Amino acid sequence: MKSLEVPITIETNCDSLGNETVVTTHVRDAVIAAARLSGFTLGSIGVLITDDETIHRINHEHLDHDYPTDVISFAYHQQSPKVEGELVASLDTAAREASVLGWTTLNELLLYVIHGTLHICGLDDQTVEARKRMRQAEQQVLASLGIFDASNFDPDADSGAVDEQRTDTHFGLKQ
Repeated sequence: MKSLEVPITIETNCDSLGNETVVTTHVRDAVIAAARLSGFTLGSIGVLITDDETIHRINHEHLDHDYPTDVISFAYHQQSPKVEGELVASLDTAAREASVLGWTTLNELLLYVIHGTLHICGLDDQTVEARKRMRQAEQQVLASLGIFDASNFDPDADSGAVDEQRTDTHFGLKQ
């Protein structure tokens, strides 16, 4: 293994995002950029893009949370430069949140993928300071992907506080 492998499964209709090959390319690039930012260049991070029903079931089975969420990540190994993990992201939640925030569903989905990858790579967001670091890393990765207006859609931008939550169960936090 000479690079970071990113197997991607899309099990929901993503026609609204365009060609599935383009979507998988963007998702792969997002995972690799987030892992690289965290110092990981080898290993495997599997990605499942699914719907709210499926992520709800996974959230309930693995985390005992009885609600759908945007992204769930499972870290299996973190020893730089190698990382192993899996993440599940909800396209339904991305579409809903993107509509509320006023940006594209693809960008919202990429944000979830980046957020989950950063968790797999060891970043946390449970304290105010850790959440600030997470948001900065997300913005940095998005910018590296050519998404420069992302700070306009930061979930914390309106309040100026980093402990506010989005309108939904964003980043696994139930409101």
